[in-house]
Amino acid sequence: MITKYILLFFLLGFNVSGLFLILLRTGDFEADMFTKILGWILFTPSLITIIYYYKWPGLILLLLFMFITFIIKTYYQKEKAHGSSY
Repeated sequence: MITKYILLFFLLGFNVSGLFLILLRTGDFEADMFTKILGWILFTPSLITIIYYYKWPGLILLLLFMFITFIIKTYYQKEKAHGSSY
């Protein structure tokens, strides 16, 4: 039973990283295309697996993690616009 939840968080990690790569904009057309393709490769199989095997708990966690990803992306864009870098 615990293996099922470990797999769920593993898939959620793939999903969130794929979504972040899909949303990432660097300004370079070739780099953006590469990151989008890589993001969709990570995002799509994990989305299908989460919906197929985990139904509602997986979908709720997926939406929560996607919301957190959008917040991080918005924060990243604001920091980039203000010119601060790490």
